[in-house]
Amino acid sequence: MNRAGLAAERTALAWRRTAVAAMITGALFLNHGVTSGWRPAAIAPVGAAVAMAALAAMSYLRNRSLHEGRYGHGRRVVAAATAVVVAVAGLAAAIEFTDPWP
Repeated sequence: MNRAGLAAERTALAWRRTAVAAMITGALFLNHGVTSGWRPAAIAPVGAAVAMAALAAMSYLRNRSLHEGRYGHGRRVVAAATAVVVAVAGLAAAIEFTDPWP
């Protein structure tokens, strides 16, 4: 395997780790939404869980495309992943200030 192939493999593994981290974070948000009761304030954690599930799916697809040798369109995925992480971090801060854990 050449240097470009190794770099693509490392990047693919990073996207796989991102997918796993997004799934775990989404599960934690979903747990918070379910255990805090199904009230209007639970919409925020459930929305964050859905956003993290979308990030996990996007990361998985980017991982698969790198494994198949399609290296293009990385900027859009990185920009979308950054936007999702920043939005969910802001949402987590809002949840912490408005609905702290008991």
